[in-house]
Amino acid sequence: MHGDFFIRNNIKQRPNSDTGLWVLFLLPISVILSTLKHSIIATPTYKLASLVCTGMIIVSVIITIQKYKNKILTILAPWTVIAFLIITLLFHISLGKDLVFSLFGSLFSTILYFCIYKCILMKFKECFTLGEAGIISQSLILFLYFTIINVINHISQSMVFKSNMQVATLIIQLGLLGIGMIAYISYLFAIRSTIIFYTVFIGIITTIIIIPLHILLQRSPVLWIYDQMTEDWTTIKLILYWIFCSGIAVLAISNQIFYARKASTGTRKIFHLLAVAVYIPGLLYRCSFLYLASGVVLGIFIALEILRLLRMPPIGIHLQDGFVVFNDEKDGPLALTPVYLLAGCSLPLWIHPSPCDITDSASFNLVPLLSGILSIGVGDTAASIIGSTYGKFFWPGSKKTIEGTVACMLAQIGLLYILIFFGFIQLMSSVEIGKLFFAIFVTSLVEAKTTQVDNLVLPFLMYIILI
Repeated sequence: MHGDFFIRNNIKQRPNSDTGLWVLFLLPISVILSTLKHSIIATPTYKLASLVCTGMIIVSVIITIQKYKNKILTILAPWTVIAFLIITLLFHISLGKDLVFSLFGSLFSTILYFCIYKCILMKFKECFTLGEAGIISQSLILFLYFTIINVINHISQSMVFKSNMQVATLIIQLGLLGIGMIAYISYLFAIRSTIIFYTVFIGIITTIIIIPLHILLQRSPVLWIYDQMTEDWTTIKLILYWIFCSGIAVLAISNQIFYARKASTGTRKIFHLLAVAVYIPGLLYRCSFLYLASGVVLGIFIALEILRLLRMPPIGIHLQDGFVVFNDEKDGPLALTPVYLLAGCSLPLWIHPSPCDITDSASFNLVPLLSGILSIGVGDTAASIIGSTYGKFFWPGSKKTIEGTVACMLAQIGLLYILIFFGFIQLMSSVEIGKLFFAIFVTSLVEAKTTQVDNLVLPFLMYIILI
């Protein structure tokens, strides 16, 4: 029955995986629960995100029904139009927005979401499951919608960006928009010439990122980032430490390429441990700068993937060599593993309504913000290493071992104990402790059983329980 649906819609999902339709609901539920839990500190813009996510949930239900009925994914089907009208009314009534604004928001959360979802599945065959394509589509919708809202708010209301988080968000938004346009233009015009590519690259970086940021921020974004980097000795030492960690990652990659050896599970998990080493100090001491850095690095990863796919000199061939030795069964034609790892660790920081407090740390919200670090940085790493090395008893219908799952739980508990021992996490109530153990238990079992990308689904699951 699955085959009929995929044939009718001319799509091929990632091999050796189930559809993962439940994954369609993780991102919208995360945002909605964050709004309900932190309604006081959630900004009006963040509350808009809840309505956008409500529309995406309705459309995701429609997609799920069409899948199980083996229907063609029809964008302008009656139920999709009804969803569009419902979300328009919610925008208009619950938030008191005018009709044009309401129609615009509803268009993004229903029709445009459906369009992007179907396009991703058709254009990137064997790269995503149905659920993973949903998360990518939803992320693109939220990104595009709020980039437009952020820019319009500044232009129409002379909005002044004061906080580091506001400035960092705008820099990330326009930066990723520019990188995305480079990818789209390169694909649309099938650019292969080095001169033409770098001309387009420089032109878009200048006209979409640098100049608009100068106008909107009334200052140089490059100089602002430099000021943040040299703000005090704590920040400088943190950056030097991050450079050291990056150097280890580069050496590990170079070593694998030099000896042309396929990276083992243990070798790949080095990057998970490095992520833990990078994120925890950032969350504790320079939360807003970590937020900015994570967005910038995401843009760099996407740009490097563009260079690899186009085999663009001077580093395109070397990037392909790295892909050959480090890709795993969940990559497909695209090198998504590093992007998934970065996104998984950063997701709680990106979607929390107020991740950083006035002291520029995340101590007040630290436990839910550790969702990615705990689940994939520590838990998934321990499960893979212990399971592949010592595992003898396999879960039914899975390649994962019970020993690995136990190691996954114990490693997460161990990290939390260390953070509590050193005073980074305050003593919690029995309810909070129970919730934390339940989150660890659930994500560890899902890690053992799911065929979806761990780096995407586990952080969402843990965040939903802990928020």
